[in-house]
Amino acid sequence: MIFAEWQQLGGPPGGQIRSILYDGEFVYAGGSGGVLVSNNQGELWSLRNEGLESGDTKSIVQLGEYIFVATDDNIYRTNNQGLLWEPSGNDLDGIYIKNLLVHNDVIFAATYLRGMYSSTDFGNSWSSISNGFPAKYPYYLETDGINIFCGTYLDGLYRSSDMGQSWTQLTNGLNAPSVIALLSFEGKLFASTLYSGLFISSDAGNSWTPLNTNMSLVFDFTHLNGELYASSLFEGVFTSIDNGQTWTQINNGLSEMNVRSLGASEMAVYSGQVSGDIYKLNDEQDEWFISNTLELKSCVGSISSSGSFLHAGTYGNTLFYSVNGGDTWTQSGGITTVEIRALISSNQFVFVGTDMLGIYKSSDYGSTFSLRNNGLNSYWFNDFTICEGNLFAGSGEEGIYISADLGESWSSINSGLESLNISSLASDGENVYAGTIDEGIFITENMGSNWTDIGLSSEYITTIQYNENNNTIFTGTKGNGLFKSSNQGLNWTSASSGLPVNSYIRALHIFDDKMLLCTNVGEIFISYNYSNQWINITENLFGTPVLSLHSLDNFIYAGVNAGGVWRCPIPEFGDANLDGEINIIDIVLVVDLILSNEYSEIVDLNEDGNINILDIVALVNIILGN
Repeated sequence: MIFAEWQQLGGPPGGQIRSILYDGEFVYAGGSGGVLVSNNQGELWSLRNEGLESGDTKSIVQLGEYIFVATDDNIYRTNNQGLLWEPSGNDLDGIYIKNLLVHNDVIFAATYLRGMYSSTDFGNSWSSISNGFPAKYPYYLETDGINIFCGTYLDGLYRSSDMGQSWTQLTNGLNAPSVIALLSFEGKLFASTLYSGLFISSDAGNSWTPLNTNMSLVFDFTHLNGELYASSLFEGVFTSIDNGQTWTQINNGLSEMNVRSLGASEMAVYSGQVSGDIYKLNDEQDEWFISNTLELKSCVGSISSSGSFLHAGTYGNTLFYSVNGGDTWTQSGGITTVEIRALISSNQFVFVGTDMLGIYKSSDYGSTFSLRNNGLNSYWFNDFTICEGNLFAGSGEEGIYISADLGESWSSINSGLESLNISSLASDGENVYAGTIDEGIFITENMGSNWTDIGLSSEYITTIQYNENNNTIFTGTKGNGLFKSSNQGLNWTSASSGLPVNSYIRALHIFDDKMLLCTNVGEIFISYNYSNQWINITENLFGTPVLSLHSLDNFIYAGVNAGGVWRCPIPEFGDANLDGEINIIDIVLVVDLILSNEYSEIVDLNEDGNINILDIVALVNIILGN
């Protein structure tokens, strides 16, 4: 391992407390910076993310001795109050889980793009139960003890009376496409919609009546001692003592009005804020006081730059930019979802792919954005690339789109693709390469008129990058390391020398004569001068996994799971000093390579007669008789 001076920057912040659960002893709160746990009714909190491969947590439920948390990458469970989390089986690995529900000792999981699942064995295994459930974006699950209800984004409300085996859409009196919160209480069902306010049903959803309230965008409900509570995204918390017929604002002591979630123990109500703060209601004094101020950090899944602007796209807390190298961060304007899945910059233009609202475009270096969905049939985008002035966008469900007018309009280009689950895109300046999660890699040599399979069909492709310095395509996989091809994918060979066996490659970044790579276990590697040798530079960086990489000016940047952005001066290893002497870094590098039993190829001396690091490695190998 080579020493690198990593520094954790002051952002972007985490936040968005989406779910609060009380298990009879501990209070759990899940947000975009991980899971907070309190063992004293919210007086003190601790951040407990050990074992979570995603800190973008969504929904928390309890079944038996286990606490389950949904993330954008899997479901995790703990039986020791969050001190250690483990994946809840492998069936949902890599799938975005939006909401969880426990009903009749069965756990139900609502996923984005992949339908509905259930588990009857405490999360050891999961089975699809999407029969009759067509919605791409199930948003919220609730039960009245007999039926299961699912509110969706764009497809209304559904009900199942047979444990999810079949689903019926409920539309009588409920003319709202997006249902974002549900509550069953005292024989009544409450539904909060995105644009049409609150509705109530007294007959298990067969018919609905609007509730004329002054609340806007209710995102959650809870109840305590017969009293109802509702959270508003803009107006704080409301309460009702007449089963939801009338509501009263209850914000005394609540200094943050953007309330994302609510929860209750047997003696208190908790309010989870967009900022990541948590408040607790003192019922006797009818007043809120702040309960948690622990600083959360975002899961930074993408980093790019345009001009002096450094951009960081987060899983769970929208997009931020910095104009001082990451010392301070500002939230970009105009993006109305928190999940950023793709990011690319070109001059003053910045494009953002989201998980449910499509594509946003900025013409001012990422300060402000507006939607650009003309021609799109998908709203989930995982990656972008640019080739000959055309912008390509890879969807997680509908294949690939192309725009010839800077994102103003889009056309589908899927001819020849054997999978529409696009994970990554790259261009070599003439051709475009597309990685999928289930069918390997494809190439187009004619701007998407048709695509051709070029191998690695058994691999889950996580990232593709083109190195123009040696005309080589590099491809990262989920669990089988790195591959490369120097003939446009006709042949692939392993490029994992120096990497742990069966590495899960999260991201690649190529700049100058260097390549960066990060893995699922929180390691960062660097390769110099196309040496095919990866050197670990993770020391002093903490967080698992590392999600994204970028370089700007004299620094490299790493986006970390629930860790924000880290920064490090570019390690200029391998050059001899100007006086011709070998410096200590060169020696450390040689020793590191010897100990790892991985050696670089022999190269010629520099033209000026100085010996570079590859020559040193070769000489040491000769000395050792290798």
